[in-house]
Amino acid sequence: MRRDTPRRVTPERIAFHKQRAKQLRDEAWRDMWRVLWGLLKRIVRRF
Repeated sequence: MRRDTPRRVTPERIAFHKQRAKQLRDEAWRDMWRVLWGLLKRIVRRF
């Protein structure tokens, strides 16, 4: 969906997007470590 009206860049909007970006990064790191831990457990079970 595209808007024809320009959005204003406010300090609140910048803060919101920074906070959301941090949440997404943290979630990605958490998921990465869960996958790696699962793979490590699978490898260890083979021995």
